[in-house]
Amino acid sequence: MLFLFCASYVNFNNAKWLDKTVIDWDVTHYYSYLPATFIEHDLSLKFYDKDPAFYGNHHYLPLKCDNGNYVIKTTMGMAIMYLPFFGMAHLSAKLFGWVPDGFSVPYQFWILFASLFYLACGLSLLRKILLRFHSEKNSAFILFCTLFGTNLFIYASINGAMSHAHSFALICVFMYYGIIWLEKPNFKYSLIVGLVGGLIFLIRPVNILVFLFLIFYGINSFSDLAERFKFFAKNILHALLIGVLCFLVFLPQLLYWKYISGNYFFNSYVGEHFYFSNPHIIEGLFGFRKGWLLYTPILFFSLIGLLSLSPPWRGRDGKNPFFTPTLIIFIIYTYVILSWWCWWYGGSFGLRAMIDIYPLLTISLGGFFIWLFRQKQIIKRIGISITILLIILNLFQSLQYRWAIQHYDSNTKAAYLDAFFRINKSPNQEKLISKPDYYRARQFGEE
Repeated sequence: MLFLFCASYVNFNNAKWLDKTVIDWDVTHYYSYLPATFIEHDLSLKFYDKDPAFYGNHHYLPLKCDNGNYVIKTTMGMAIMYLPFFGMAHLSAKLFGWVPDGFSVPYQFWILFASLFYLACGLSLLRKILLRFHSEKNSAFILFCTLFGTNLFIYASINGAMSHAHSFALICVFMYYGIIWLEKPNFKYSLIVGLVGGLIFLIRPVNILVFLFLIFYGINSFSDLAERFKFFAKNILHALLIGVLCFLVFLPQLLYWKYISGNYFFNSYVGEHFYFSNPHIIEGLFGFRKGWLLYTPILFFSLIGLLSLSPPWRGRDGKNPFFTPTLIIFIIYTYVILSWWCWWYGGSFGLRAMIDIYPLLTISLGGFFIWLFRQKQIIKRIGISITILLIILNLFQSLQYRWAIQHYDSNTKAAYLDAFFRINKSPNQEKLISKPDYYRARQFGEE
């Protein structure tokens, strides 16, 4: 509740929705499906040619297929998430005299509000997962660290319309009902897991990796894995239902691609690729441009916490089923996202692509605190003090990002250190930063 209050304050004390800059850049791609369908009544975007200057002013940012048709770059998952709030915005615009064009102030407001709504739903279920292994007090502390100590705070408030808080929330839901489905497979839980899993995939296709959770949750040996596949075989109808529902959720995207490009499968990220032979692991995790553990250092504790989840380190807790899925998903996911041509993911605070798997990392962060709370009083106090300092650092650097004190995509070691304690933009920033070579990265996977 404290987090939602603070995020709400930042959201609605922030001029972005009044300045009509919530629906901008990446959000424009996510959102384009809605005004194109319900306002312009033309998903082919042919209306764009009538007035490119007007429609291209961040209202629509389409790409062109080889056949000359316009295509919306991203998949339509976020548009589905926005849809109820788009409806509220459209109604508000008509009732209170705003222009019902899909982009006036009510649309900006409601799209920003959507992230808080979904995040509240996701957090309530993540809390229930934590309560399986922790007390209420410890669960609250772990959630507090994740919410205030990571870049999730930025992507639930200032940049709340981006996909990451929504994906975080959906993966919380998927994990919670996935666990229940593995314990008690039935039609109801198969329906929820299939629909939510399909929506996760439709928002960001790379997040299909979350289905590995259903395979590896509770697995600590090859014999456990064999039993899991026997479980799937025994419950084949429920497993097939999940797969069919996931496909049905994604089907509208296939039909859209067929309509626009002539092919059911189409890379709408025209000219953008993964470079799996050249992943930027070290720069992505530790580099000054966007290093995940540099800008979100509290999650180093999460990686340490994996040890307390693994079989040799379980101690008094007995079996903890999260070690194997967390480790496997973390390794594969990190490799995949850091193989993307723009591995720093444009203008952002830290490595924003990692936020999607924070529900899993929150569990392993809890494993670290289980270990810490069992130590001698002096070690416990030092650990908690460092944790509080890292939370303060995250909030301070979040403000620095908001005020452009820490650069959004061009930081270097010198620029980062020069800005470290500043509350005003450094006069030396332009001399110290190093802008990424977007062209070279796109063409060759290097920058």
